[in-house]
Amino acid sequence: MKSQTKVLTAIVGSYPKPRYIYRQNGRSLLDSFGFSFERREKELGQAEFAKLLDKAALQAIKDQDSAGIDIVTDGEERRGHYVLHIINKLGGVDALNLKPISMRAGTAEQDAPRVIDKITYTKAMVVDEFLFTKRYAKGIPKIGLPGPSTVADCVADEYYQGDRKRLAFDYADAIHHEVAALIAAGCKIIQFDDPVLLRYPAAAQAWGLQALERCFAGLEGGATFVVHICCGYPNKPLERKGISYKANQDYYGDVLTWLSESKLDVVSIEGAASKLDVSILSAIGKKTIMLGVVDVGENEVESVDSLVVRANEALRYIPKEQLILAPDCGMLELTRASARKKLINLSMAAHEVNERTAN
Repeated sequence: MKSQTKVLTAIVGSYPKPRYIYRQNGRSLLDSFGFSFERREKELGQAEFAKLLDKAALQAIKDQDSAGIDIVTDGEERRGHYVLHIINKLGGVDALNLKPISMRAGTAEQDAPRVIDKITYTKAMVVDEFLFTKRYAKGIPKIGLPGPSTVADCVADEYYQGDRKRLAFDYADAIHHEVAALIAAGCKIIQFDDPVLLRYPAAAQAWGLQALERCFAGLEGGATFVVHICCGYPNKPLERKGISYKANQDYYGDVLTWLSESKLDVVSIEGAASKLDVSILSAIGKKTIMLGVVDVGENEVESVDSLVVRANEALRYIPKEQLILAPDCGMLELTRASARKKLINLSMAAHEVNERTAN
């Protein structure tokens, strides 16, 4: 990616899934850990399902293009779950015989793939998805991969004997091959989705950030490397029950400080739903911040004026060359109508901010 000269816009990764490929809402897809998505493929047949996924991905790209979003994804329409879509393709992982585990806040157990041997790379996984996005995106195409700490939290470990660091390092070494393949295919922006870094800051400092950098070691300069960290997807059922499930946003200060000294280029953080005190952005130093200013848990659309205000608040602490405006996290739980309008307003807000701050 060329040197940034203005406030840019992006989506984090996912976009609403149409009913013709997934009949339930985004929350159900998350709660099922993506497995109901796989069942839909079996119902329709692999070839027919693939055509529908292309259709959905193209529509997600077109929505971003028409809104004027600068950094574009395929909406992760082909992914039943952002972690499983990748790790189920790796060697050493049993994706068929699942095991219930507790993860994140430990609110409930979910069936997870089992790690039964050393994690290894076997084949290209998302290069074709990137090339599809590149073909149709008017903006800069971006691809996402799960980060090592988050992967270590989402699998049933039967090989590493609880040594999450070793598991994460082997995953990083495996995914390094995919990163190299993406760069060779022309990918300029690669994002690692690693929200668990924020949930367990001690582990993040001890080995999590090292594992993350290991994913692209020696490839610095070949692409812009992003890490997305957030407090967690919105979960209204848990909120109604009064159950705490979010990571502590107070950890952002330490994590951003550590990341300011990392080899990563961009740090994507949640800021809308949590009403984050944006003074924390000064901790990022010279890195670029992708700031969440759009709530992905509510279909109510933020006004352009409110987004401009939020952007200007951020610009008190970092220059426009270091700011990307985005949703808090994936937009999976929203309706498509809401998501489209939110992106239109996001783009309009960035345009207004850039017009006012033009030299």
